[in-house]
This record gives sequence, C-alpha cells and structure tokens, in this order.
Amino acid sequence: DSHFRVMDYKGQRLSEYIYSILTILFGGVAWILGYVKGDFQVTFYGWAAGLALALLLCIPDWPMYNRNPVTWLEEVGKRNKVKSVGAGSTKTNKPKKSKKESETKSS
Repeated sequence: DSHFRVMDYKGQRLSEYIYSILTILFGGVAWILGYVKGDFQVTFYGWAAGLALALLLCIPDWPMYNRNPVTWLEEVGKRNKVKSVGAGSTKTNKPKKSKKESETKSS
C-alpha cells in the first residue's frame, strides 16, 4: 500500500485551468501597463510574476488536486481467480469453413 499520492484527473484539469487563467490574466494586465508606461520591462516582469505564481500553485501536488482519487484494480496475482465464461463448454471457437474450402479438401 503506497502512501504516495498522485494528482487525479480532475485535479490535473483544475491545475491546467488555473495555470492558463493566471498566465493570460497577468500577461494581459502586464502588456497594458507596459504599453501605457512605454516600458517592455514592466510587461516582462508582470508576466514573469504571473508565471511564478501559476507555477507555485500548479506544480506541487496540493490537496485541492486530490479530491477525486482514482480507484485502480487489484494486481492480477492478488485477485480471486474467476472461472472464465463458458468453462466446460464443448464448443470450440474455430472459424467455420466455407463450402469451397470443404469441397477442395475432399477432392
């Protein structure tokens, strides 16, 4: 039993959404401020601050990303052996021969 938690699928979607919103929002605001001030450095630092915040929120596996854990099947060796469907049946699953094949083999 592993105590290592992995971000679930809904958590991955949430993380990607937060990352996208923060980088676009900070980038847009920084672009407007940089344009108004006439300084590209303001744009770059504003975008970089948004990126740093997004990475801080999205890369670590925070508990908010583990609300919907995935339940996996047990290992094959640990499961109880289940009889296969049709066990004991006398029918075989061989393909039926066509009339041409049976006529050519008999001649």
